[in-house]
Amino acid sequence: MDRWHRLPLPRELIVLKINIIRIAAALTGTLLLVAGCAARLDPAGDEISIRFTAGSLLLRDDTKTKATTDRFVSNDDTFSVFGEKVSAAGTHTEVFDGTTVNHTYQEEGGIVTKDSWSYSPTKSWDWTSMSDYYDFVAVSPAGIGTAKEVAIGNLSVTTHYDYDNPTGTAPAGGDKYDILATTYRRSGSDWGHRHDRVDLAFSHMGSAVSIKIINNSTSASVTLNHLQFKNLVVSADAKVSLDNSGSTLLRWANHMPSAKQVRRLSPEETIAHGEDWTSEFQIMIPQNLTYYEPKLLLNYTVGETTIAPDIEIPLNGIERADGTPINSWEIGVKYIYTIYMRLDGGLLVTVYTTPWDTLEGETPGILI
Repeated sequence: MDRWHRLPLPRELIVLKINIIRIAAALTGTLLLVAGCAARLDPAGDEISIRFTAGSLLLRDDTKTKATTDRFVSNDDTFSVFGEKVSAAGTHTEVFDGTTVNHTYQEEGGIVTKDSWSYSPTKSWDWTSMSDYYDFVAVSPAGIGTAKEVAIGNLSVTTHYDYDNPTGTAPAGGDKYDILATTYRRSGSDWGHRHDRVDLAFSHMGSAVSIKIINNSTSASVTLNHLQFKNLVVSADAKVSLDNSGSTLLRWANHMPSAKQVRRLSPEETIAHGEDWTSEFQIMIPQNLTYYEPKLLLNYTVGETTIAPDIEIPLNGIERADGTPINSWEIGVKYIYTIYMRLDGGLLVTVYTTPWDTLEGETPGILI
């Protein structure tokens, strides 16, 4: 009867078998990591701080109104940040809750030694899965954005803005500041950049409105007794959130108009024949001009004669260059209304419109 004998394996085969076992174990560990079973994607004990940069919009005075830089708020080089981590399982963990971020700039001998944004206490990234992501919402100036919620599963921050609020941010009362806002999403799948600085690109949430008056009379000078708005929306909620793709959503809600006359712009300005006068830009809540019907009230004196009653100029229905009427003030848009005072036959009103940071272009107007 034949017998089979087990022969010893060659050394090469033994090594090969051991290596196959090691590879299988490594693959199993990798699969567990991808499945989210590992505690951290980052090395143990390797805590990397979350850092921010805010670009240039918050620091450039030429992008703001004179009213904002000179009279309303002085802390426009700061912002508040809200943030949360969302896990692969959909769990929301708060990371920032209105933390103030400040800008520091220093020069020595003409050399910039410090140009950075900082906050305290610092927070660290905590990546546990490549399916994790962080959402951030930032608003400026710091200290606004008190109401926070998760809207449709995404972070949302609300700022209540009230121009007539007697305890508002402005020294004279009222919320007379320009709201700047932005959002940002960082995904764990962006493996090579998951620890990079969070680059926040802010946008204006308000509208900016200015009035320019040109004296086209034959020879007389004109004195503006007052120039006021009425029926303006003076209270609303500015909402900043992210959609499901991580894009920024800016909108306004809960508009409250005021029938009283507000925004006195010209304390007795005199405009000589052929000269002009332009008001500072006024921060306005974006609003529907057709629905709320805001008006500009103009009262002026020619020589010894005061025009009475006030001339009311409706602000809706003035056309753009393409013939489309301007029926609303939009987020991040400047509006420059020009009034040509033709004392021989009424007023010609035109409007310039432009994105906040570009030059104006003239558009057709209406004769009233």
